[in-house]
Amino acid sequence: MDLGWAVHHLAAAAAEVDAAIARRMGLSSGDFLALKHLVTAERPIGPVELGRLLGLTSGAATGLVNRLETAGWARREPHPDDRRRQTLTVTAHASETLLRELRPLAGEIERVAASLSPEQQRLVVATIERLTTAHRTTVRSPAR
Repeated sequence: MDLGWAVHHLAAAAAEVDAAIARRMGLSSGDFLALKHLVTAERPIGPVELGRLLGLTSGAATGLVNRLETAGWARREPHPDDRRRQTLTVTAHASETLLRELRPLAGEIERVAASLSPEQQRLVVATIERLTTAHRTTVRSPAR
């Protein structure tokens, strides 16, 4: 199997994990994906930006944020620099639940990583980072 197909197989397996965790948490796949975006965001994002990431209308994004907030998974907070905007933050309950759900997989990943030399680990991490950038660049590029 070449690298391209290996990455696609990994993405499919990750989607299966996400669906299973979403079910255990009582979330729809879309709501779980939104929660993942909040957890992995490099900077705080607001409801509008979250909606854009998920391809939702502003009304649908508002409904999603309301569901996450009502269920105790996320909370709205004032934007630190713009009083007209809000940011979304995952709650401690959400973080604890996600960590508990991901712990078995994290253990498996650690076991696989332990079988690699430090140089191999650095190479794998660098490759995954570049592939992540390639995926995000593809999303931001206009359709061909």
